[in-house]
Amino acid sequence: MEPYWSYEDIGAFFFVLVVVAAVVRLGIRTHLLGPSDLVAPSLTLQISIIISLGIALYAILKRRRQKPVIAPLGWVAPSAFYTLLAVVGGIALALGITLFTYAQHRVMPMIPAIDFLVLGLLLGPMLEESVFRGCLLPVVAHTFGNAVSIITTAVLFAAFHSPSDVAHWVWFTTTGIGYGWLRLASKTTTASALMHATCNLTLFLAAKF
Repeated sequence: MEPYWSYEDIGAFFFVLVVVAAVVRLGIRTHLLGPSDLVAPSLTLQISIIISLGIALYAILKRRRQKPVIAPLGWVAPSAFYTLLAVVGGIALALGITLFTYAQHRVMPMIPAIDFLVLGLLLGPMLEESVFRGCLLPVVAHTFGNAVSIITTAVLFAAFHSPSDVAHWVWFTTTGIGYGWLRLASKTTTASALMHATCNLTLFLAAKF
């Protein structure tokens, strides 16, 4: 859990994130992208952005530090116990969200199956857990302690998703706390990504059925 990178490296990544957002807006203004891509980006655009950001994170750490990246970010196999806990925890988080949604007489959002498989089950959890729990959380934990790191990364994780109301803020923050706790407990980002993907899968199935 002792990170060799710093807030400067994290700042460099978020600068790239801002640049990518600006490029997308420029593409819309110059009609290279459709106006709808700002509100509901196409699957191709989302895949391109996620892959670009993943490469950027890897390149920043590799080029600036000249050290291995994948394992230090926590992408190692968790124990069987934490693997099981990731699956059970992901289902529990999703069921809690589903029950709350129905209690509020809301409708679970539906997304196309292919979009979910690529983004919600694979690329999304991989990138988000690499950034928030793999990269950012260890640095904050080293500076301020575990509790602050879990809450801080959870709030930033929620903000990253641009929640539309208080309920969504609570959902994303709560799940982020769960992912962060598992990251610290298991000492792997793989476990938190598995919990993230399992939660997304359960929510997708709940919306379907």
